Amino acid sequence: MSIGESMRNSIILTILIGTVLVLSGCVGQDSSEAIVDGLATQATDISQINEALLNGPVLLKIGAEWCQPCLDQAPIIHALAGEYEGQAAVMYIDTDESPQLSDFFNVGYIPDTFVIVGVENEQYVYMARDNTTSTQREYARFVGLTDKQTLAKTLDYAIEEYNNK
Repeated sequence: MSIGESMRNSIILTILIGTVLVLSGCVGQDSSEAIVDGLATQATDISQINEALLNGPVLLKIGAEWCQPCLDQAPIIHALAGEYEGQAAVMYIDTDESPQLSDFFNVGYIPDTFVIVGVENEQYVYMARDNTTSTQREYARFVGLTDKQTLAKTLDYAIEEYNNK
């Protein structure tokens, strides 16, 4: 193989590798944007949560874009938003963009997901996975990556509770 042929092959290989890297970056970026722009609503203020609660329960995920389990949880949250549209609000909070909400809910680990079913004595009422309610969020939250079935079942309990009030 001549020096010219070797150089041509190196250039072709460099172009191919560069193309793969550019395309894989674009694909990842597009799918990430689709998650952020999905059916779930980003909450940046407590009033958004309170307003949504007037129409039904609220499933709320708290996380951050740099957190891999949060990114893994996002497609589940957005799928639930589509499936429960009109029955419950599905929202998320980015801890970096809304640290005051993270502080309000006393978040220590993310992702932190929970279902609010109502308000009682000016406190949120949370639905637990065992179909019980509590004003103590720590008894009704899901810390870490949580499967869709568990969240859906809890949301079903919350919808039933909300409709019975």
